[in-house]
Amino acid sequence: MAKLPDRIGPLTLQQQLGMGRQCQVWSAFDTSTGTQVAVKILVPEYSRDRSQRRQLEHELRVGQNLQHPNLIRVHRLSEYQGLFCLVMDLFQHPNLRRCGASAAERERTRPKVVKILTGIAEALGHLHGLGWVHRDVKPANVLVGPDGDVKVLDYAIAAQPPGFLGKLLWTKKQAQGTPSYMAPEQIRGQPPDFRSDVYSLGCVAYEMLAGAPPFTGSDQNDLLGKHIYANPPVVEAANRNVTPAASKLIRQMMAKKLADRPATMQDVVRGLKTIRLFERDPGADSMPVEKHP
Repeated sequence: MAKLPDRIGPLTLQQQLGMGRQCQVWSAFDTSTGTQVAVKILVPEYSRDRSQRRQLEHELRVGQNLQHPNLIRVHRLSEYQGLFCLVMDLFQHPNLRRCGASAAERERTRPKVVKILTGIAEALGHLHGLGWVHRDVKPANVLVGPDGDVKVLDYAIAAQPPGFLGKLLWTKKQAQGTPSYMAPEQIRGQPPDFRSDVYSLGCVAYEMLAGAPPFTGSDQNDLLGKHIYANPPVVEAANRNVTPAASKLIRQMMAKKLADRPATMQDVVRGLKTIRLFERDPGADSMPVEKHP
């Protein structure tokens, strides 16, 4: 992969935040606005790939009108020196996947679980209000500050649900998403639905409380098959400090049928705010760290 220059147009690159096969994400100082930003850069090897450029254009379309404290806003897509740069808000904190990478990190995160999950749900509710299904809700797409503030990002595969006629004429599409967090209807290539994000958030909530995703498989097909057919595991089996009410909410969020899930993210938020997640305060020094195979 070719090394990027230190300066791209008005953007002075500072620290690399992430890297994929097609893109790199950096913190940068934008001299055109005098602000710190995050920038997703299509690497030179893919700069002529029209499909990759269209994906960045799609992210701009979804993210440029977002006005919510828990969503990363996209400001512009520009080409400098033959490089395509998506400029967006900077929230320089680790993602939720990193926060759950070890037992010690999970223990530090658990006292903030309600705030984190509520923040994600409120962000997704705002996105849904604008007509978009995120379709890739997962720990890696949630940035978490030290006090539990969150920012949801990455709108690359966000989609709008079709209308009545569109549903009638819908033809099965190739599944898109991350296998560990995909809803059954998403796996089947059915029309985008806001409740698919509810399912994915249920998977994230389970992982935050249990320390591992709800389903694993010997291969991708096995994993996807469990999302479609297997009953959601009981979170108390992995963490005895979780209340029955919290376990029930997660099972409802992960219901196989759309109609059996909370209808909106507002319903999820109400549930999170009205139930008790833990039997004992997870931040208490006296709380034992439970170990499970």
